[in-house]
Amino acid sequence: MVLAAVIPLVNLAGVPFGPFIGGYYGILYVRNDGWSYAVKSLAFGCLLGLLVVIVLVVVGVALTLTLELGQRFTLLLWIGAAVYTLYAASMAALGSMYRQLRVAADEPE
Repeated sequence: MVLAAVIPLVNLAGVPFGPFIGGYYGILYVRNDGWSYAVKSLAFGCLLGLLVVIVLVVVGVALTLTLELGQRFTLLLWIGAAVYTLYAASMAALGSMYRQLRVAADEPE
């Protein structure tokens, strides 16, 4: 029972690392079209950021329309959505760039 109580704490502590880990493993499934690792990483980060912003906009609109939110909370909601979108996109790009650099360093010349 004590071990089961630790799992939510580990999940909560791991949330900030999620986009980086997603970029690190997700870039393996992107085909190589001859792009440089930097362009490919930025495109992957932008794609993940687009997915995050779509989800956050749907949730934000649903919360704004269904609940009687004050003006301050609504503003904080949209600022938080924008900040998390930028964070997720940049961390996914960094994770994918790190993975590609590691793979390139491990390849024999």
